[in-house]
Amino acid sequence: MHQYEGELERAMQEEADFKAQNHGYLGSGDCQEVKRILGELAAQVPEASEPGKKLTIADREVWLQKQRTENKELSEAIQKQRQVSFLIADNQIRVEMARTRLTGIRSILALKTAQIEFLAEG
Repeated sequence: MHQYEGELERAMQEEADFKAQNHGYLGSGDCQEVKRILGELAAQVPEASEPGKKLTIADREVWLQKQRTENKELSEAIQKQRQVSFLIADNQIRVEMARTRLTGIRSILALKTAQIEFLAEG
């Protein structure tokens, strides 16, 4: 039982450490790091190609959307966010598996204890 408790504790500690190391890449939607890069890029949106014409909000959004693949720093941050998300899910699965094993061994131990107590009474 101590082995399974240790496994659960290690898995939970690994998950917490990983989240702490990658906190900038956590979250649903765009993570903090992607939002930071997008904010910097929003200040760099080029002007309209025709003199005197202003970019519309839609034009700015299209340009920023294209930057998700064309801008190396942004595309790398998006890729890292995906990797972090996958690894967190993997860590959560390992934690849940360790928790399930521990629950199972506790159930078996309770059953064996009940059997021993029953046989001791007889």
